[in-house]
Amino acid sequence: MTGGDADGVHKPYDVTVPKGRLFPLGGSRSNAADSRSFASDHGGTVSTAAVRGRVTDDRTAPVALGAAMIVGVVLVLTGGGLGIAAFVVRRRAAASMPPPWPVRL
Repeated sequence: MTGGDADGVHKPYDVTVPKGRLFPLGGSRSNAADSRSFASDHGGTVSTAAVRGRVTDDRTAPVALGAAMIVGVVLVLTGGGLGIAAFVVRRRAAASMPPPWPVRL
C-alpha cells in the first residue's frame, strides 16, 4: 500500500503487507488507533489466523436510520396531537370559567 492518507491530515505512509497478514484500518481515519498506530509491531500487520470474523455487509446504518425516522414521525404526531388537545382543553376551560369580577345583570 502506498500513498495512503495516514491520519486524516494527509501524512503519507508506505506499507508492504506480507502474504498471510492483514493491515486493518479504522473507519474513522483521524480517530482510529489501527495498524498505522502499531507500525513497530510486525509493521502494523495482523496474522489472518488472528481474525475471528469478517464484515461482509454492514446493514446497521440503514436499519438505525429507518428506526430513527419512524420514532421521529411518531414523536412529531404525538406532539401535534398533544398540542391540539391542550388548545381544546384550554379553550373550554376559558369559556366555562366565570369572570374574576362581579357581573350585574
